[in-house]
Amino acid sequence: MKACILTWGCQQNEHRSEEIAGVLAQAGYALVDTPEEADVVLLNTCMVRQRSEDKVLGRVGELQRLRRSRPLLIGIGGCIPQGRGERILDLVPGADFAFGTAGLAQLPTLIARASCGERFACLPTPNGLERLPVLRRSPFQAYVTVAEGCSHACAYCVVPRVRGPLRSRPMPEVLVELRDLARSGYREVTLLGQNVDAYGRDLGDGTTFARLLGEAAKIPIPRIRFTTSHPAYMTDEAIAALAQGGNLCPHVHLAVQSGSDRILAAMGRGYTREEFLALVRRLRGAIPEVNVTTDVIVGFPGETEEDFAQTLSLLEEVSFGTVFAAMYSPRPGTRAAEMPDDVPPQEKGQRLAAVLDASRRIALRLHEARIGTTVEVLVEGFLPAKGRLVGRTRDFRTVLFPGGPAMIGRWAMVTIEEAAAGALHGRVVG
Repeated sequence: MKACILTWGCQQNEHRSEEIAGVLAQAGYALVDTPEEADVVLLNTCMVRQRSEDKVLGRVGELQRLRRSRPLLIGIGGCIPQGRGERILDLVPGADFAFGTAGLAQLPTLIARASCGERFACLPTPNGLERLPVLRRSPFQAYVTVAEGCSHACAYCVVPRVRGPLRSRPMPEVLVELRDLARSGYREVTLLGQNVDAYGRDLGDGTTFARLLGEAAKIPIPRIRFTTSHPAYMTDEAIAALAQGGNLCPHVHLAVQSGSDRILAAMGRGYTREEFLALVRRLRGAIPEVNVTTDVIVGFPGETEEDFAQTLSLLEEVSFGTVFAAMYSPRPGTRAAEMPDDVPPQEKGQRLAAVLDASRRIALRLHEARIGTTVEVLVEGFLPAKGRLVGRTRDFRTVLFPGGPAMIGRWAMVTIEEAAAGALHGRVVG
């Protein structure tokens, strides 16, 4: 039987799809790249925003048309079913079965049930940590989950509901996986957690994110990254560990979400604007070359023009390397869903455009300062339409340059000759 896995959302979802692939491969399934080749298609979904849900529903409609000409099982899984509950089968009538964010080892059994004509949703509550086989997509880049779930419960965020509370993996187990990846020749590993810097807080044995970084730095993997960091949990000890350098990459993704103290309080973020700025100053004081990137939500309930102006001014004050911005949309079961969604859609769109415009201007300015420098790039892929290789620097900046697919997975020293908001452009030297 052939299976295709379609993925939406964050890096943890991407890694979860690698685990789903591992479960299916172990059960004898052949993994294929496109639905047209498959007997069963599994959709690993995201529900952080309404737009994410809408994209999934549209994809199910496309798959329904595909199976007019042949049998095809459709399983919808991940965060949307977990968040919507048993209603998911009514909301997505084209799905044959639904599964959530836990109990994934049972997927072969669930597919077998659906093959017999049973239509059902299997949505166990996320608790504990599943140990699943992994079928990695890349032979040189890897994800390692260090914690699942989140216990912070921001007002707008559905993650605690669909992923459960914070559950950290024991550090020895994480380090064993990292050493295995080192022996297998992996060049870059990203440590994953919904709030990765909260790692260890639930274990009660003195385990901290700073300690994990210190131990990871001893393992011979050339680059180690982590995502996503919550500003309320980034400690001075973790900053000091990152400042040791070595294989720890100088990039920190800190999701600020808003520049307004009033909105930050309504969101339940746990810090003020000044506390965030002080954190950035400490990071840059310890690691001058650090690239700080962020997330921003526009149009949160009650956000005024003045609140939004404070967000724009924060972007300029910090000069984030990249800003991932989105319009607020109510998520089921969150505190914010009970608040009046009082910012008109047109105004949300205008604010989003203003954030994106500001982020592009800032990124272009930062990139222009790199012209003439030479950077180390890990080559991640080839873009046929552009005839260029694409890779990233240690501080997580995208670089495009001439070359062939044979260089994918290798290191390249690239001199930067041009700058754009989205990427640096250069040529290989040496």
